[in-house]
Amino acid sequence: MLELNQLENISHLPDLVLCPLDSWDLICVQGEQRIEFLQGQLTCDLKEMKPGDQTLAAQCDPHGKVWSILRVLVLEDRILLTQPSSVTKIQLPELQKYAGFSKVEIKKETEFKAFGLAGSKSAQYITNKIDIAATHNKSQLLPAGGILIKQPYPSLRYLVVLQKDIAKSLIDEIKDSIAIFDDSLWNAMNIASGIAFICAETSNKYTPQMLNLQLLDGICYTKGCYIGQENIAREKYRGANKRSLFILTGRATATPKAGDNVEILIGENYKRIGNVVSGCKYGDGHIEVLAVLPSDTNENKIYHIKEIEASTLYYTALPYQQKQD
Repeated sequence: MLELNQLENISHLPDLVLCPLDSWDLICVQGEQRIEFLQGQLTCDLKEMKPGDQTLAAQCDPHGKVWSILRVLVLEDRILLTQPSSVTKIQLPELQKYAGFSKVEIKKETEFKAFGLAGSKSAQYITNKIDIAATHNKSQLLPAGGILIKQPYPSLRYLVVLQKDIAKSLIDEIKDSIAIFDDSLWNAMNIASGIAFICAETSNKYTPQMLNLQLLDGICYTKGCYIGQENIAREKYRGANKRSLFILTGRATATPKAGDNVEILIGENYKRIGNVVSGCKYGDGHIEVLAVLPSDTNENKIYHIKEIEASTLYYTALPYQQKQD
């Protein structure tokens, strides 16, 4: 299996790539009250969603700090939540402790598997092998009961969720004729997309707005009460939040890690201004990070990862509009 450090840069991505997503979990929420339950737990508005829909959302503590950023996938009989596996041990108990008050069952998903497809020929492959309609929509419920999510930036890619036996058959069929990367590639694509997912090291440290979730349609301010809603609303209506998520790119001798300190060059010295949420390193030494920094961060400064002595980074514009919430 290939790793990101074997890829010089994203422009060298093979025409068709499979990412098994082995370090990601699917959380399953079932039961007749699953919509109502999650409506009181997550920042998104699930009552506006139907089978085949998807959205980003946060699960927060009562103070509005994020346990996890989740991609919410609505199937016919369940709702699936995707997230890095390392945060599940923190996030899942926080969700399950409220389940006794509702008719829901919450557990790690055992019937479905998630994987990524990417590259210029991924759409044609999906058209031929999975579902021709799925390449035209942002998300599509599949005939076999799974779901496919189109994510066009930074390179055409799809998040595919299928029943395990169907996924295994499909992967076995193509594994000898496709480039297979571990999910370090998927992480790099999330970084380039400006989408932060939380790991164990960064859980319960940031508010959703610090992670730009309001710019990614992951927060509904009008849906009513949910865990952490009061503080999240205060950040919007009182302008309490002064930090945002940014992409920094540059060069380094090692891969930046979640929680690493980001410093800014002021005169001849560096000063700490924030932390890495996720980072990646390509084979040519090019690095990219998502970092939470002051909201007035701009392109005219030089940055540095404190834990990596030989590192220099610069501001890169997000692929979506940045604004104060």
